[in-house]
Formats: sequence, structure tokens, C-alpha cells
Amino acid sequence: MKCPIDGTELAPKRYEGDINIDACPLCGGAWLDRGELEAIEETRERDYSKELRRMPDLGYRAYLLAEQKSERMLQCPSCNNEMETREYARCSQVMIDVCPKCHGIWLDQGEIKELELFFERSRLEARSLRMAFFTGLRSLFSK
Repeated sequence: MKCPIDGTELAPKRYEGDINIDACPLCGGAWLDRGELEAIEETRERDYSKELRRMPDLGYRAYLLAEQKSERMLQCPSCNNEMETREYARCSQVMIDVCPKCHGIWLDQGEIKELELFFERSRLEARSLRMAFFTGLRSLFSK
């Protein structure tokens, strides 16, 4: 498979656990087959606690991401179909390129890390919401 950015041959690379991705040795981008991003989300091998303490300027970052990717159209390295650019999830601040035919995902350099930070931040927020909910219930029934 060839990189949709620069045409370099993609090379297999172990990312986490037993997850293998196809990476571009030139631009640092990565091709993830269907299901690999979900597997990365479930695997917690890297420590992002320092990055999670910093609060990014999400509004400005979203604007820059949309502007950078709006001008390019990438071909899927797997099936040669035109890929769609979209935000991974609401408020993720990560724009990904997705093939509507084979459902593979192209991630530019650094986007896997950004998605892992999003996954970890979401886990922490969900945990604190659950704790607040149950604390509220306890205080309601203890009166």
C-alpha cells in the first residue's frame, strides 16, 4: 500500500499490544484497517497523564484543523476510493480521513496520540460524572 500523502510504500509497524498498523516512514502518517482504532482505544499502554493536565485552546485548534484538511482530497491506500475528512467524534478536535467503502482510517502524524488523549480524557470525565451522580444519590437518600 502507498501513503495517500506522499506515495511512499507503507510499512507494517507494531503500535500497541498486538495491534499492527501500516505507517509511512516519510511523513509519519498511519493507515488503520477497520477495527484497529477501536482496539487502540481499548488498549492502555502509554501514559498521557502529563498531557492531560494541559488544557489546549480547543476552539482555535478546531479552526486550524478544519482549514488544513479542507483543501485536500486523499485516495484510500487500500481500495483507491476517495476518502472523507471528518472530526473523529464530537469535541475530539481530531480530523481524520475515512474511507466510506472499506472503512479504513488515515491518520496524519501525531493524530493517533491525539486520539488516545481524547479517549483517556473521555474516560476520566465519565468516571468523575459517575462519581458525582452516585455521591448525589447518597446525599439524597441519607437525609
